[in-house]
Amino acid sequence: MHLFRRSSKRKNILLLGASGGVANAFLHTFVHHRDSINNLILLDRSTEVLDDPYIDHQALNYQFIQKDLILPEKQDEYIEILKKHQIDIVLDLTDIDAVPLVEATDKAGVNYINTAMSDEKYTVYESFQQLWPIRDTLHHAVHIMCSGMNPGVVNMWVRYGIEKFGKPKEVIHFEYDTSTPAEGWKSMMTWSVPEFIVECVRDPSGKMMGRDKLEKILPNALMNRVEMKDILSPIMALNKYPRGFQVLHEENISIAHKYDIPAQFVYAVNMTTMEHLVEIYKKKGNIVHTDLIQGQNTNLPLEGADQIGVILEYDDKKVYYFNPSPNVPVIGTNGTYSQVIVGVYAALITLLFDHLDKGVYFVEDLFDTHYKYYLFDNMRVSEFVFHKGEHGLKLKSHNPKITLKRKNKFEHFFI
Repeated sequence: MHLFRRSSKRKNILLLGASGGVANAFLHTFVHHRDSINNLILLDRSTEVLDDPYIDHQALNYQFIQKDLILPEKQDEYIEILKKHQIDIVLDLTDIDAVPLVEATDKAGVNYINTAMSDEKYTVYESFQQLWPIRDTLHHAVHIMCSGMNPGVVNMWVRYGIEKFGKPKEVIHFEYDTSTPAEGWKSMMTWSVPEFIVECVRDPSGKMMGRDKLEKILPNALMNRVEMKDILSPIMALNKYPRGFQVLHEENISIAHKYDIPAQFVYAVNMTTMEHLVEIYKKKGNIVHTDLIQGQNTNLPLEGADQIGVILEYDDKKVYYFNPSPNVPVIGTNGTYSQVIVGVYAALITLLFDHLDKGVYFVEDLFDTHYKYYLFDNMRVSEFVFHKGEHGLKLKSHNPKITLKRKNKFEHFFI
């Protein structure tokens, strides 16, 4: 089935970061929908995508541009690419600085989607502080920000819970990625090693205590661990629970900004890997790229799963939304990137089929759009509702998969 067959005009898409892991996962599946768009332009500083054996190059029928985008210094070069190829939509799957990129794309009147608020110089909180003052000036096209996993997708779960149960006292985003090589342990991440180092080692960490209320946690997430038994035990029975990293994430900042509530993120990976990284940091005062490998689940088969959830905390109850993404059944990518591309597709479909006013949107702003329907169609999200009592939590209800009833005649879209 073609995802975009109802679009009145086939679009030209520019995909930035074509040699990266998210792009690999996206292109691996997008081959089935290639006929639904016009021109597909891939851009990256690296040519690795050209030799990627896990995508169908002929069927994708793309044009590749090798280019190192340098913004804002060389904004005109980027805008010239957009004009030359008559680009309608930019899919930013890079770690390029997000604010100057969305500014330049808006200046050209082109729609923009990204998965995270990346920045080489600034922390994620500082990037948002740059975006908020100019958000209303970016009104020449539609821009969907932070539609990854997570950030992004999880805040649609939060919005779903808020619509159902009301605004919570606090939101806790959490992740426990048990992925490990099938052949035995290696110090490994299932996503970008450089980005992990930025958010967990280089940058200070924190929690959002409300709108524009940041509680800084120093020196970084790696050295601030959180016992996850209270977070995980209501829905996961484990012999041993991890001590996760206290990370400041995009979804914390945007949801705290929208609802003026506390929001935090606790992130754990394989427990041996976490202890290994902490030991290195204590000895050397830093983590470098060679301390980790990236597990793509291609040439290095993986076991385990990336398990992501959110908790909505109320006076009388605790509500969980949860999605595990195992590696074993996934071909051509890993469980983590499989989760990310759900957000990419959801944003793309929303941009194409919903008549959004021009401007900047985060996932939690898109509740009454195709985004919500696509997400719950393509991701098994379970809901747990626990009541609080004298003797602790008591499970009141469990829905193993949220399925939405459509008020309108939305089509079902599947990856």
